[in-house]
Amino acid sequence: MFDFNCDVAQSYGVYKNDVELEIAKYASSINVSAGFHAGDTTSIRNALLFASNNNIAIGAHIGYPDIQGFGKRHIALNNEELEALVIYQVGAVVAYAKTMDLEVEQVRTHGALKEFLNENFEALKVVANAIKKVNPWLNLIVQSPEAKAIVEEQGLKAAYEVDFSENSSIREIRELSVKPDTIHFKTLNDIKRAYDIIKPTPINYNRVQKQI
Repeated sequence: MFDFNCDVAQSYGVYKNDVELEIAKYASSINVSAGFHAGDTTSIRNALLFASNNNIAIGAHIGYPDIQGFGKRHIALNNEELEALVIYQVGAVVAYAKTMDLEVEQVRTHGALKEFLNENFEALKVVANAIKKVNPWLNLIVQSPEAKAIVEEQGLKAAYEVDFSENSSIREIRELSVKPDTIHFKTLNDIKRAYDIIKPTPINYNRVQKQI
């Protein structure tokens, strides 16, 4: 079984993303944007309510402070700045979730930050240890088996993710030599197509109260 994840709460002010919660209806976990690359207090609240009402696991979706560029532009940070960026964003989503008696279970990085961590394992270690300071039971979503091993060496749980595209199939993913823990979806058509083949199972770590 695989977890199906998607990104939500990426509306900001007058800029709305109405399709993301339609995609989330077929997911087993959602990544709630923390407000740096996208998201605002209202969209974060709505995403958490959606997770609560639909028994979907919650992740914090973090990126560079780049609203104008949607987090797609790299920002050079030293280790202390990178740690602070991670702790602030993860902590914000965790704190908001707790007001609804919900638990955040995972963290997914976004855009240029995700790409940077895929290439720089020393920075990945900084991020993993920053997440541990917020909650050592959180799970960091990564995009390679090598990155998963690095994160787990730091004493943090990790989940290996692959992207699902219009050319992907569940059969191909099942046949990978290293099976992913979670599959990331960007479009409604793709996740519905996958959902017709297999029903997702969330990454179970901190399951509490009315969550699955």
